[in-house]
Amino acid sequence: MDGDQFCGLASALLMTGRSTIQTLFQEDLSEVIVRAENGYIIITNAGRLVIVCAGTIIDTLMKSVKVMRIAAKNLYKIFENR
Repeated sequence: MDGDQFCGLASALLMTGRSTIQTLFQEDLSEVIVRAENGYIIITNAGRLVIVCAGTIIDTLMKSVKVMRIAAKNLYKIFENR
């Protein structure tokens, strides 16, 4: 899968997730996690930026989520006033 196709799929997942969370909970979306038997995708909101990660080792999923959350907070702080 090429990068453009991957980003397009991630964008579609993010927009669906945002709409769902806003409708159900009236909150902003933090992240989308899609898990399959042999891999996962994490899409994390970082203010006006989005971080996308994919992995094939399920045992690393929660560690990846933690790293993505830290990165999102740091990126948000860097870009919040720009």
